[in-house]
Amino acid sequence: MQTQTHRTDSTPTPNEPQIDNDRLITADEVRRLAGGISDMTLWRWIKLGITPSPLVIERRRYWWRSAVVASLTRVGRGDAEGL
Repeated sequence: MQTQTHRTDSTPTPNEPQIDNDRLITADEVRRLAGGISDMTLWRWIKLGITPSPLVIERRRYWWRSAVVASLTRVGRGDAEGL
């Protein structure tokens, strides 16, 4: 009988697919990625659809970093390109 070993590190082997490095970020990091905008500007951009709506987890707001970078790149915020 063959036993399976479980790896504890996240380094993919050549046969495994590359894991996306996406993560949840806070409003502070969203504002920084957008070029240092204020919390009010971030709120307005959410209402206008410029940035995605946040996920709310235990009354705190979080965004997927890849979605924020994609939305900022789409609207031409040069600050977000190359992040």
